Amino acid sequence: MDTAFIIGNGESRKIFPIDNLKGQGTIYGCNAIYRDHPLLCDHIVSVNPPMYEEVMDWYNKTKPDGVKVHGPDDISDWNYADDLPDEHPKHLKIYKVWRGAAKLKWGNKIKTHDFTENRGSGCSAILLAAEAGYKHIVFFGFDILGARQWEMDEPSRIQNNCYKETVNYPQRESMKAYMKYEWLYQIRQTTLKFPDTNFYFINRREYIERNHFLRGYFDQPNIKVGIYADLQRWVSGQRDDIRWRRL
Repeated sequence: MDTAFIIGNGESRKIFPIDNLKGQGTIYGCNAIYRDHPLLCDHIVSVNPPMYEEVMDWYNKTKPDGVKVHGPDDISDWNYADDLPDEHPKHLKIYKVWRGAAKLKWGNKIKTHDFTENRGSGCSAILLAAEAGYKHIVFFGFDILGARQWEMDEPSRIQNNCYKETVNYPQRESMKAYMKYEWLYQIRQTTLKFPDTNFYFINRREYIERNHFLRGYFDQPNIKVGIYADLQRWVSGQRDDIRWRRL
């Protein structure tokens, strides 16, 4: 098969019947997806050590046929920067490094996050699929913004995950401020490294139209943007009929 589907755990994916992906391509899932879809994924990626231990405990007990689990030590050494130009696109205020004030006991201190040093399961799954040589990589459930975006005019920061407030998912009222930049940076860098691979970002209309950062990061010719209805067209054999959205 020439297609890989990467399933993120953003809450937007609840509106799409992900079991319909079976047989349409190779399926990569992340972290706790095994809890409610134990027979869906060909690959499960989990880079957080406690979450990885949970996944492996399930895997060792059930021995699911055809499933491969990728943990922290199985991810490529590529750091999203090596072998690529060291650029900071002029139209982006934040790219490779995020800086923000962290309130500490002894006063404020500038805290930084270098996105080349961080690893998340979702972006690692996209990278694994690209390295595996799939021609088409369709990823969805990567909401980037917070939950219930359709209720808000400004980008939401409400915690957004299908498994929030469960084991191995820390309870937070809001998403970390730097996370959207990290995900967008790593996705863009991956599209740059694999220019012959076609990437397709699928989400709810609100998460596309109200994410003002997408235009800056999804600027490469090998990435397209669509809504969940387009994903349904894809799995229904109407790939050539999709009219991809312009940012």
